Amino acid sequence: MQTVVAEKLRGEQDLRILAVGIAPSAGVRRGVVVDLDDVTSSIRQSVQEAERVCGLNIKSVCVTVGGAHISTTSSKGVIAVSRADGEISPEDVRRAVAAAETFVTRNPNKAVLHMIPRDFKVDNEAGVKDPIGMHGVRLEVDTLIIECSASFLKNLFKCVEGAGLTVQDYVFAPLAASYSVLTKRQKELGAMLLDIGAGVASFIVFEEGVAMHAGVVPIGGNLITNDVAIGFRTHVDVAERIKLTYGSCLPDELPKREIIRLAEFIPEETSTVSRRELAEIIEARMKDIFELLQKELKKIDRKQLLPAGVILIGGSAYLPGLLELTRKEMGLPVEIGFPPATEAPDEQMAVSLATALGAIHWQEMRSLQTNTAWSGRAGDLGKKPWVVWLRSLLP
Repeated sequence: MQTVVAEKLRGEQDLRILAVGIAPSAGVRRGVVVDLDDVTSSIRQSVQEAERVCGLNIKSVCVTVGGAHISTTSSKGVIAVSRADGEISPEDVRRAVAAAETFVTRNPNKAVLHMIPRDFKVDNEAGVKDPIGMHGVRLEVDTLIIECSASFLKNLFKCVEGAGLTVQDYVFAPLAASYSVLTKRQKELGAMLLDIGAGVASFIVFEEGVAMHAGVVPIGGNLITNDVAIGFRTHVDVAERIKLTYGSCLPDELPKREIIRLAEFIPEETSTVSRRELAEIIEARMKDIFELLQKELKKIDRKQLLPAGVILIGGSAYLPGLLELTRKEMGLPVEIGFPPATEAPDEQMAVSLATALGAIHWQEMRSLQTNTAWSGRAGDLGKKPWVVWLRSLLP
């Protein structure tokens, strides 16, 4: 669990980090709240640490949402342009998006986080990205809809309120991160932003400047740790430390005889394990993730067809060999996404904070947007600008 406090100085684009509060994400499993008290305690601990560092009293937060419960779908809406002269207004765009929502099958167990227009059609002219100001009689929109579990959102809201905070907004984690990491050129060319978290790997795909697809793969770092614990017949906490210290995604590049002495992690232990075997376990799970991601790209006919490639964020981005393995398995260029934040302790810390920092840009966009064509319905809880954000590391 991370709480990030940052500010944007007048006339500057970059953010200045004022404080970071970190606490273990207790009470969460694969992005689902399983213990309200533990999650509330983690949030409170994280926020209090940030408050102590920056000397501010945090009252409201923007919460990023992830986890295996996230799902996406698409819908189209059609309306008649309202003005007599046929000029398309922001209100027409909002009505078109609302019309698209009416065609979505209602599921009481799901809450709509975002409805993102992917493409507009004015009369017979397709491929329109911004129809406002154009003239026509018929406006059609194709939307990407990101949903989450309604019960998860309610539980998360209860935990945040229980920690003495007000939820200002919710945002899908990779969407938030895209505002701090992806450049305009990357979004235009076509890129996938990928965050391999503890419980899941979440992603969002951009092309021609708009979000085309998004989703969650139910495999993350914790599953790798469990595999290591089983393979080496050791405790999960020990397996995690072994993974972080000696982990790699490229077993073929490691000497066959290189060993790890367990006494380094358990004083009374005298046995050893193979570092190459550790890398084989990690590689196998990572390949599972990439196989599922390839299927997701195939759904939108973009398999190996994203010129800007894959941009990795999060703590996993620095796992030795991950860039090379991603490049090989996805068949795309790969790089680490660096948010343009100022005064971050180091590059690795800045990358791990990409989602939280992106939430600031997201909320700034939301507060300034006057002709919004897409929204976070679950997060329409207020319109005041804020510089304090909570990143819930639930995935």
